[in-house]
Amino acid sequence: GYWRAVSPRRIDALYCTRETAGDTARKILADIETRCEAARQEVSTAITERIEALQERQKELIASIDRVAKQKAHALDLQLQTIEAGTCPPAPMENPETDPEPDPDRYLLCADAAIDFKIGEEDFLEKIPDFGSITEVSTYASRTFARGPALGVSKIGNLSYVWVYACDKDGARRSEGGDNVVAELSAPELFENLEVEDMKDGRYKVSFVPTQEGSYTLNIKIGKKDTEGEALRGAPFNIVVQPPTKLEKFGAEAEDQEPKPRIGEALDPTGTFGNLLHPSGMDFDHSGRFLFVSDQGNHRLQVFDTSAEHAPVSVFGKKGLGSHELDSPCDIAVDNEHRVIVTDLLNHRLQVYMFYPRTFELRFVRTVEHDFDFPKGVIVTDDGLVMVCDSGHHKVKVFNVKEDFAFVREFGSFGTGEGELHMPLSVAVNRAGEILVSDSSDRISVFDKEGTFLRWIGAKGRKDGCLNYPACIAVSDEDHLYVCDQGNRRVQVLDASDGRFLHKWGGSAKKPPQEGEEEEAPPPGDDEEGEAPPPEDPGMLRPSSIVVSSSGLVVVADYDRHVLWTH
Repeated sequence: GYWRAVSPRRIDALYCTRETAGDTARKILADIETRCEAARQEVSTAITERIEALQERQKELIASIDRVAKQKAHALDLQLQTIEAGTCPPAPMENPETDPEPDPDRYLLCADAAIDFKIGEEDFLEKIPDFGSITEVSTYASRTFARGPALGVSKIGNLSYVWVYACDKDGARRSEGGDNVVAELSAPELFENLEVEDMKDGRYKVSFVPTQEGSYTLNIKIGKKDTEGEALRGAPFNIVVQPPTKLEKFGAEAEDQEPKPRIGEALDPTGTFGNLLHPSGMDFDHSGRFLFVSDQGNHRLQVFDTSAEHAPVSVFGKKGLGSHELDSPCDIAVDNEHRVIVTDLLNHRLQVYMFYPRTFELRFVRTVEHDFDFPKGVIVTDDGLVMVCDSGHHKVKVFNVKEDFAFVREFGSFGTGEGELHMPLSVAVNRAGEILVSDSSDRISVFDKEGTFLRWIGAKGRKDGCLNYPACIAVSDEDHLYVCDQGNRRVQVLDASDGRFLHKWGGSAKKPPQEGEEEEAPPPGDDEEGEAPPPEDPGMLRPSSIVVSSSGLVVVADYDRHVLWTH
C-alpha cells in the first residue's frame, strides 16, 4: 500500500476571504509570537551549547598548560640531581670544527620556559559575526515540485532519479537545503538503492534502481527537520518501468510495418507553421511531451506536441539582429523549468525564452553576450550549468543559469592534441558527469567536470565506432551515446563511458570498407536551400541533431530532407 496527501496543506492557513481575513491575520500574528519565542529559545540553546563547549575546551587547555609545566619542572629536577652527582653528560660542542672537546663543567638544561597558546589555522573568531542567521522563508510542499527522467519511463536495472525543487509560499525556488525529504515507493521490494540526497541548494535528488517491469507510484513528502512533512505538489507520481532499450529495433522496421511518422511535414491549423527548412537542433522538455526545434532555414523556433501526433503548437522568431530576432539558430536546450536556450549562430549570442505549456507560448526573456564566435551545440545540466560550443574560438564556455548566466569557466583551445578542439560541434554529459565534446576532427573528446582532458572516443573513418563529422551527440538515461555521424549519413550508438560500439542505423549506400581500409564518406553536402533530395534515396541524407525523450522516443533531424525521423 501507499499513502496519499489527505492532511490539510500548510499553505491553506494563508488563504482567506474578506470575512475571514481579520481572524486569519490574527491567527498568523499569534503563530508569529509563538515562533518568535521558539526561535529565541533555539538561538539561546545554540549559543549556550557552543559557550559550554568553549568553556570545556578552556578547561582542557588550562589542564594541558599545568601538565606541561609539571613535566618540565620534573625533568629539570632530575637533571639537577645528575649534575650535582657528577653523572650528567656535558653540553655538546656548538662548533665541533673549532672546539677541540666538550667543556666538562658546562651543561645544557633539558627544559626551557616556552609554554604558549596557539589558536590554530581555523580561528572562528572572525566568523562569529556570520554565525547563524534568521530566515523568514520556509519550504511549502504544495509549491514544491518534482522533475526528472524517472517521471517518464525507467528501465530495469538502470539508475533513475527525480529532482525535488523546494519552493517558498510564493512559489520561488529556495537556495538552501536542510528540509526533511521522505520518499516511498508503492512496491519497495521491487526497487533497490532508494536514496534521498540533499544538494544544499534547494534541490533534493531522489534516486532508485527498478528491478521489475510494471507501473508503480512514488510518493515524496517534504517538511522541516524532525517532522513528517507534507506531500509534494502532484504526488503521488506514476512510475513506469520497462525492460532495457533494444537498440537493434532502431532502423530495422519490417517491410510490412507501418512507417514511423515524420515530423515537419504537416502544417498547423492556420497553415502558417509546421514545415521545416534545415532543422539543426532539438531538445525535449523534462516531461518528454514537447519537442523544441531550431528551424534554421526559417530563422525561427518551433514546438511540437508528441502526445498529439507530433502536432506543431508554437512558433517564435524571424530573421534579424533585434533582441527578439534570430539569424540561423543552431542548437537548443530546455531546462527543468521550461527555460529555452538557443545558440543564435550568425548573431554570435545566446537567446533565452520561457515556454508556457498551458498556452503553448514562447516568450523572449533575455540575450546572453560573451564574445561568442559562431556558437553551436548547447546543453543545460541538472545542476543548472549551460555549456556552449563556441565553435569559432575552439572552446566550450560554461555559465550558471541559477546565477543569472554568470560565467563559470571555459576549456579547450585550437588544435588536435589532448584537450584541444577544432570547431566544437556538440556537447553532452554522461552518467559519471564527464563532459563529451564532438568536433570537426571527427572524434569526441572527454573531459572531467572541471574541463581537464581525459581521453578520446572515435577516429575518422567508416567502420563501426569511427566517425565522419559528428554533428550532434546526446546521452540517454541508460548512458547510451547517440551520435549523428553526419558525413557517413548514419546514427551510431556507443557506450557513453568507454566509447564501445553498440548499434547503428542509416548510412551511405556505398559498399562498406574491407578489413584494414579506412575509406571515408564524402563530406556533408552543400545542397541549395530547399532542393529536394533524389527520390531513389529514401534514407537519411544529413542527420544534424538527435534527442532521446524520457519515454524512450528517439528523434533525428535531417538537415537536407527537412524532416525529423522518429524511432
